[in-house]
Amino acid sequence: MILNDVKIIGNLVNDPEGRFTPKGTPVANFSLAINETYRVDDEKRQITTFVDVQIWGPSAENFGKLVRKGQEVFVEGALRQDHWEDKQTGQNRSKLYVKADRWQFTQYRRQEESAEAPGEDTKETKKTK
Repeated sequence: MILNDVKIIGNLVNDPEGRFTPKGTPVANFSLAINETYRVDDEKRQITTFVDVQIWGPSAENFGKLVRKGQEVFVEGALRQDHWEDKQTGQNRSKLYVKADRWQFTQYRRQEESAEAPGEDTKETKKTK
């Protein structure tokens, strides 16, 4: 049995970096900071883990439009590893990241952060007799 399933919640370290492949597929890259709190001898400690994430397709485009640095999001996907040769040193390199299949907000943005609340009409109308 093989299981490669990742589910994480974290805060965006920076705004997502969006790009398109030569065939026009949207890709969003970003890093999440995941804070874990624990106790050692009644002393509260925290460790932060930084995880690189990549989203492909229409979901990547939406992510790039809606999510900003500091926002908390839930990401579900699988671990992937890229391999390449460093052009300067000739050494083989690799990088582990999460290829996200699904994401969602864990917190709603405050109304003043968004242009307008969903479903609200921005024009005020008055009926006159």
